[in-house]
Amino acid sequence: MACEVAVTRSRVLGPAHPDTLVSRYEVGYALGQLGRWTEALQTYREVAVARQRVLGPGHPDTLAARYETGICLGRLQRSAEALRLFRELADERTRAQGPDDPDTLRARHCLGVNLGRLGRWEEALAEARDVCAVRERVLGPDHPETLVSRREIAVGLGWLGRWTEALAVYREVAQARQRVLGADHPDALTSRNDEAHCLEQLGRSTEAVELYRQVAAVRRVGAARGRPLHR
Repeated sequence: MACEVAVTRSRVLGPAHPDTLVSRYEVGYALGQLGRWTEALQTYREVAVARQRVLGPGHPDTLAARYETGICLGRLQRSAEALRLFRELADERTRAQGPDDPDTLRARHCLGVNLGRLGRWEEALAEARDVCAVRERVLGPDHPETLVSRREIAVGLGWLGRWTEALAVYREVAQARQRVLGADHPDALTSRNDEAHCLEQLGRSTEAVELYRQVAAVRRVGAARGRPLHR
């Protein structure tokens, strides 16, 4: 459907019309959801170039297309390229919208994720801590994006072998997600699995197995009720 609309808009409005580019952006999103990341990358890049020409390099829609380009690069394991893109994007978002803007923080979050993918975990951990602190101040301690950053802190601690610290952070995230989202929410269940993984790493296998069983039981109940297991 997105492809059909994009083709029709291109014919009626022109290939560089903002509405045509919105439809092509939607094509990129659908390709990503289907796991066709190479095609999605090409689509987002074309949209970004066209938007830069039509709307300007600093326009929010141009920056959004560049952000999605970076996501695709990461999915394709081209993390060095993604890191460069997100570093540039974070700087541009900071200049245009300020250091506390949610879009600036999303770009910085992705920057940190790709530092981790490149094995630069000390830098990734520092970036995650910085982004989490700003998100907590701007969005609140229980906002979903704040909790994503807190989880990223725990991921970094784990990769650095600091499992006791990681467990404490994962537990904080799990408790907050249960409180805010509900105990059977996919993100809450993911956090409880994170806890169990930490317990395994710490040699606390009995506790880990019990926690895995609890998560599995909640998922079975959700499946029986017809609720999706993933968003």
